[in-house]
Amino acid sequence: MPPASITFGELDSRASERAQRLLSCCEQAGFAAELSASIKTVLWAKLAVICAQAGMTAAVRLPIGEIRTAAAAWAAFSRLVAEVCAVAEAEGHPVPQAARERALAVAQAVPGSFSSPHDDLVALHGFVVRRAARHGLAVPTSVTVYAILQPWAIRNQRAST
Repeated sequence: MPPASITFGELDSRASERAQRLLSCCEQAGFAAELSASIKTVLWAKLAVICAQAGMTAAVRLPIGEIRTAAAAWAAFSRLVAEVCAVAEAEGHPVPQAARERALAVAQAVPGSFSSPHDDLVALHGFVVRRAARHGLAVPTSVTVYAILQPWAIRNQRAST
């Protein structure tokens, strides 16, 4: 298991006193920490990975390893990352190309598992679809995954009431 690490920051990009204290505590505890001046970009990059991995594993009900072996499914995974990054850019938080490539590399290296939020994904994809609509961006793969997952969310809501 890799060493613990955390990236954090203030939403207004300031290096506040509390953020500096947290950085110091992390360093004293012996794990890697980074105080980011652009935490919203970091969060969008994370959302791109989560939407792609969680969306695809939930949509096809198979682990990531099997998605990687199917060219069309892997291409859809890559498009999901690109679509979320396009929305991030429209929101004013462009995700650097290196972060996009890292997302794909991580997905290539992850063992054949499902994502942790695998059964609760409609909200994530709905968020991306709504934000894209605000900017007039086409996100067809995100819309498709949202459409695939929405019946499961409705079914799960009915079952829990």
